[in-house]
Amino acid sequence: MPESSFEAELEHRLALLENPDSDETFLPDLPWRDVVLAAVVLAVVSVLLIWWGYPA
Repeated sequence: MPESSFEAELEHRLALLENPDSDETFLPDLPWRDVVLAAVVLAVVSVLLIWWGYPA
């Protein structure tokens, strides 16, 4: 990345941090599909670890 565009992007992001009333964000919101998928994977991994750690 050229130095001038890096500096411009850095200044833009710093301005966003200093102005919390701005409607502009750094990144778009995470899609709901990804949030649900992460929750399901976390639940499945938790159940598998409990099952593996406490055999009957």
